[in-house]
Amino acid sequence: MSRPALRMCARCERTTEEPVLVHEVHAPTGPGFNVYACRECAPHYPPQPDVLDLMEPAHRRSRLTLRIYRLDAEGTVTEDRGRLEFIAGGRAEPVPWTSAYPPCACPRCGTPR
Repeated sequence: MSRPALRMCARCERTTEEPVLVHEVHAPTGPGFNVYACRECAPHYPPQPDVLDLMEPAHRRSRLTLRIYRLDAEGTVTEDRGRLEFIAGGRAEPVPWTSAYPPCACPRCGTPR
């Protein structure tokens, strides 16, 4: 004889013998946990996302925003000169590992040979 599945509904906080899995919480450093709801509350939860869709890398480009302004002695902005936005176009190449100085003649190192 097996024990019936007895879980608490995450929405109405009542115990139910017919729990419905509505969400799986994944933890990066240990075991995750499941969130259950009763049959009446389960339709109020959104559908679970596919785990493999969540793991796809986000293709965001790097961005740097600089605000340029002048301050007076009290720290009040006296002149706002706007902002500059830098957006990286692609993946930067890593700097080569070397013990020589100057390391190389590339424009990134800025030291011509």
